[in-house]
Amino acid sequence: MLEYFISIGVVALCTAIAIPLRLRFAESTFAMLYLLGVIVVSMRCRRRAAVLNALLSVTAFFYFCVPVHDSVVLEDYNYIITLMVMLIVALVISTLTFKIRAQAADAIKAEIAIQTERTRNALLSAVSHDIKTPIASIYGAATSLLEGSARLEQAQRQDLIESIATESERLNRVVSNLLEMTRLEAGFELRRDWYPLEELIGAALTRVETLLRGRTVTTTIPPELPLIFVEDVLIEEVLTNILENAGKYTTAGTPIEISAVESGTKITISVRDQGPGFADGEEEHVFEKFFRSNSNGIRGVGLGLAICRTIVQRHEGRITAGNRPGGGAVLTIELPIGGTPPMLNALSESSLT
Repeated sequence: MLEYFISIGVVALCTAIAIPLRLRFAESTFAMLYLLGVIVVSMRCRRRAAVLNALLSVTAFFYFCVPVHDSVVLEDYNYIITLMVMLIVALVISTLTFKIRAQAADAIKAEIAIQTERTRNALLSAVSHDIKTPIASIYGAATSLLEGSARLEQAQRQDLIESIATESERLNRVVSNLLEMTRLEAGFELRRDWYPLEELIGAALTRVETLLRGRTVTTTIPPELPLIFVEDVLIEEVLTNILENAGKYTTAGTPIEISAVESGTKITISVRDQGPGFADGEEEHVFEKFFRSNSNGIRGVGLGLAICRTIVQRHEGRITAGNRPGGGAVLTIELPIGGTPPMLNALSESSLT
């Protein structure tokens, strides 16, 4: 119904423009004005509304712009041909415009289908190796334990068990990342609450404890840092993915630094390592799905940082990647505090005893 009002409104607007000027300009000028209105309606509305606009435009042009003005009396019958041609042109314009719109919509659908197929192929290509490889390793280690347990020494059995555990964890991370990205793109509602940032960082460090074993991890968090209004599981996932990347793409034993500062209504978190850093021009691409730079044989799907960006953006924040002056990568997360944090009453020692 709204489209019909738009159709009538455009004719009324053209008429309002034409009436004060009809004695100054030739009729052909107003014919073009009404045809312009036909084009506008045809581009915005459905076909029936466009046809209605074409009929009303010719009628209004005849009544208001063709002598005798404001009358159905036709002083010069040569205008009959003009009116017929104008009607035909108006109908042709509306029909062609509708067809062009339909073709454009089909082209957009086709492009979406192509992009979906490309994404699916990229996903299958990226995931197939990272799922099949740990499965093969788990199967091989489990088979060795089953078939040769009696012949294997304790150290060999321990290595096989550790291999199963490691590959199972890697497989779990691949599947978890895929499920997490699907969940994020589905547009779920965040379950936010107030959390201390050091608690979220501590939980993430616990999850990557095995990977970061033997490294010095320095955390610099001011004691006066306010609580932050976030979904704890998701922000923990962001920190875990970043720390995993720092552990995988840097030399064993090199330190990792985590810092946080309050800046106005935001908290800025930085994770720095002493690895090779990002190649020139990759600072933005690393957040794209399935993007992987020179991995040096390190396995991965390329979803970790893409998930991080999606989570941070859902929290109305920002994540950036860069290189530190002394060498190494730095990931910076800006998150809004989320309002006025609640006051926590400190418990005295006497109240705990």
